[in-house]
Amino acid sequence: MLKEFRCGNCKRLLARTGGFTELQIKCSRCGTLNHVKATSLEQSPMSAIRPIQRPELKSAK
Repeated sequence: MLKEFRCGNCKRLLARTGGFTELQIKCSRCGTLNHVKATSLEQSPMSAIRPIQRPELKSAK
């Protein structure tokens, strides 16, 4: 689902985004620099994969 990102000054539609961690964009109408950071990050499919557990090697004495 895309979310609308509008200028904080003149409310012009600047972008429709599906996901981001940080966005900075200048409004072409009024010149305001708009900056937004994500409030939370969704877990990516790669981070859901557990690392491979390797058996510990016993040293020969």
